[in-house]
Amino acid sequence: MMNMYGVLHGPLYLDGLTKRETQGVAHEVQWNGKLQAPDGHDQFHIFYYGDLDEDDLILWHDMTPLLVYAEHTVTGERYLLIDAAEQGYDAMLCETYPEEDVNNRPLRPYLDVEGEDTFEVHLTAFYNVPWDEEFGEDVEEDGTYELITGERVHFNEVKRNGYDAFAIRIRNRKGIDTEIVQEELA
Repeated sequence: MMNMYGVLHGPLYLDGLTKRETQGVAHEVQWNGKLQAPDGHDQFHIFYYGDLDEDDLILWHDMTPLLVYAEHTVTGERYLLIDAAEQGYDAMLCETYPEEDVNNRPLRPYLDVEGEDTFEVHLTAFYNVPWDEEFGEDVEEDGTYELITGERVHFNEVKRNGYDAFAIRIRNRKGIDTEIVQEELA
């Protein structure tokens, strides 16, 4: 069985920042959420590290993982949407990245093709990894699991943040949608 725990709850670091979306019949391995600040605000500026391709997707810069934040348009508070160096299957189990690269990822503002800088943010995480079946026997008695970095975290956190793909779609004030992240992470 796939990771229903992740599908039901979504990424742990987005707790309290999203409103679950169910558009029609949800795919059995997919979680969808709309970013919403604790105060109910749902308009954000996007800041990112990476390169833009010809379709305005944010990609890794060389071998350095992408990083994307949303910024509350009133308070300026920033919310992490994805850090491909920390979240996702590969970052949690397979790959480590040079500290000097990960710590040197200057952010820049995202403007869509219309020149807009304020957006609704829709997030999708895919949970195709059967964590319990493949890794359940490696969970410690206290419920923790060791990541590739040596850090021990609760296995439920691994199942929620260890998604195998992640997407971000933004909608500007004119109602135009743009896919800005389509990241395969396993």
